[in-house]
Amino acid sequence: MENGPLKVITNNIDELRFRVIRIVVPILVFFSIFLLFDLRSFYIGLGSISFHFPFIYPDPYENMGAQFLKLIIDHVITEHFQLIAIKPTDGVVADFYSCLFLSIIVTSPNISYQTGKFIGPALKASEKHLIKTTIYPALILFLIGALVGFYFVAPLMFRILYDFDLGVGAQPTMSITSFVSFFFIYVLSFGLSFETPVIMVGLTYLSIVPASYWRKNWRYAIVAALIFGVIFSPGVTGFTMILLAIPIIALYFVGIYASQRTERRKNNEIQKDLGGLS
Repeated sequence: MENGPLKVITNNIDELRFRVIRIVVPILVFFSIFLLFDLRSFYIGLGSISFHFPFIYPDPYENMGAQFLKLIIDHVITEHFQLIAIKPTDGVVADFYSCLFLSIIVTSPNISYQTGKFIGPALKASEKHLIKTTIYPALILFLIGALVGFYFVAPLMFRILYDFDLGVGAQPTMSITSFVSFFFIYVLSFGLSFETPVIMVGLTYLSIVPASYWRKNWRYAIVAALIFGVIFSPGVTGFTMILLAIPIIALYFVGIYASQRTERRKNNEIQKDLGGLS
């Protein structure tokens, strides 16, 4: 009996180590691929029709991480905004960040699976059902948020920052490592902000926060969304701040509607179960 709790802790630690290894190994494999190979195309022309077949080729300098980073820079940074390497290792660090980001994105299904296998035995049936029903909407909303931040908001933000730099007579420059770390954290934060409805529904489903709470405090949500707009649009006009806040506000009201439906459905299920018992 005395060894019971210790044995449980030891088993949990072993299981955690096993799952962490299952997560880390694929990340390292893909990180090595993205770091050591570049992506090329082999063209075959047949008259007026041509085919191209992608393949990877050993190249640690123009690797896939560097290719991905160039695509980001070409889309986000204005041609007059200069990225510089302050230290000799800045390019290496930026490339590593890019390869690591790609590796995590590619292996994210495995990360979710291994995490679910670890925490699954400790969850109740209702909590498992909640995860199964919200995981795909959460993934879709995260991708939409990240794409909105990447394709629409980030280029606009850097353009406005560039204009402000010119306005004060400064030459717009930025360290490549600062840009990469800022951009990836920015995209991640923007994607997570789109998880608002999923979080609201989850808290309501678990009976932690009633749907009426979200409905009563919508004014505070608008203020929080505006604060989000200020944080991710530094030095810009009020119009741009509102433009950034509108999707978050809209998602909050979607979350109110979804939470009310979830709460109503759960109450109906409880009443049916009670009716069956009686």
